[in-house]
Amino acid sequence: MIDWYYRLGKKQGGPVSTETLLELTKAGTIKPDTMLWHFGLGDWQKASETAELTEALATAPSVAPVEVRDPTLAGPWARLWARMIDVYIVTYGLVFGFTYLVSLYAPAFYLRTMAALDGLISKVVVLPFAMFVFAAMMSVTGTTIGKAIIGIKVENISGRGSVAFHFLRELKVWIFGLGFGIPLVNLLTGTTQAAKLSKSGSTGYDRGFAVVRRKSSDLQYSVGVFFAIAVVSIGTYWNIAYKAEEARAQEVRTWVNPATGKQARFANMWATEEWKADAGKLYYFQSSKLLVEALLGYEPLEENGVDPVVYGEALQEALATDIAVDSEWKPVMVDGFPAATAKATQTNVADTHLEITVVIIGRSAWRVLLFVRGRSTEEFTGKDVLVHSLFSTAKDINAPVNMPCEDETCLSQLSAEKLHEPS
Repeated sequence: MIDWYYRLGKKQGGPVSTETLLELTKAGTIKPDTMLWHFGLGDWQKASETAELTEALATAPSVAPVEVRDPTLAGPWARLWARMIDVYIVTYGLVFGFTYLVSLYAPAFYLRTMAALDGLISKVVVLPFAMFVFAAMMSVTGTTIGKAIIGIKVENISGRGSVAFHFLRELKVWIFGLGFGIPLVNLLTGTTQAAKLSKSGSTGYDRGFAVVRRKSSDLQYSVGVFFAIAVVSIGTYWNIAYKAEEARAQEVRTWVNPATGKQARFANMWATEEWKADAGKLYYFQSSKLLVEALLGYEPLEENGVDPVVYGEALQEALATDIAVDSEWKPVMVDGFPAATAKATQTNVADTHLEITVVIIGRSAWRVLLFVRGRSTEEFTGKDVLVHSLFSTAKDINAPVNMPCEDETCLSQLSAEKLHEPS
């Protein structure tokens, strides 16, 4: 059985059987100059050149009846709902999945590229990849999520192979239907193609190339529309929630060091948690947006006057299984207290750089381990502020509690009293 397609001005009809084509010819719908095509023909040909229609054309009336639009063709709204379902589901899936994988395996690229993109821009960038996914789905399964739910089918009348047809059609949709995904541009291209579809039953990019039909019942179509509205609503909610979360992440909150009761102020983007430590206390700080982690630790010492460099070297040996110190320990001062710092790398995690700082306050050793992914610690512009904020909550926990002084000032007074003790 041969399925025929025909063109009536800007409209396209079919597929119809040879018998139906003969009836259309006898009724005057098909004229001698009407272009016809079926699978197997190299190109469209005139009805007058078709042997099967010679007799029917001779008896056809000279005036054709008013053309009635093919009711099986999918209208603008059905195609819009199907496309919206596909775009929202696939683009959100690609954005979330790609962002997660890139932040995990290519943090430098994530920080320099992905993190700098606005949510809307990222969806414009990812749209071509989504169109590739649609074409692959069509080539393998013959449909997409949205088309299957709404109940529409794309028919290839171009004569091209299935894979080439679907990839070329998605390219046309991306350019001429979605306007590259660029806001306002896509509004212009979308309304233009919708007008063509309403008038002729075909978009400009589908004319002579593809036919899109709706083969769903009214019930299936209604359920599909409800699903499309739900998907769009969820996507809109996520966008609003993302913007609100971004704003909250920049707000400043107060963190109280449980070991000392002293306060520091941090942006909400920093998640905090207390970890179990073999001795002293250990607090964890993490920002997934900055790809930075920090550990603030405290350990009691048996005596005063411990050299920070000596303590740092001892800490280096204790951490040697997971962390390799790459530099010499450099003596520094932090908020007026003796300290030491060194650069390091994490041996079991690629592309992660560390800076370790230890501060000795009386008989208390405080340390900050700063983990920076995707770049050196010096490239993390907030390093000094973060480290200073963490150490601002430190004090000598071993200082006598009944001294007539406050916080670190007890240390100098205690030392002076010891110097003047009778021998």
